[in-house]
Amino acid sequence: MSGEHKPTQPRHRPRTAAVYLDIANLTGDLWCGACKALTGFSADVVALHASGITVIGSVDGCVICGDPDDPEVQRD
Repeated sequence: MSGEHKPTQPRHRPRTAAVYLDIANLTGDLWCGACKALTGFSADVVALHASGITVIGSVDGCVICGDPDDPEVQRD
């Protein structure tokens, strides 16, 4: 077999779709039991795609307790 070998084209192309993640329904000023302050928050994580919106889950946290640079000391 001599000559130049040409790669074969795939039989089908994989489907690709654009999906964007976003945060919705952000609620702030919730009570944080760890640092005893109104610094908690809650938000829904959603995926935006061509056929609509899908809620992936929710995220809860605290702006004081979640700060990696200066965490608050636990209070009793």
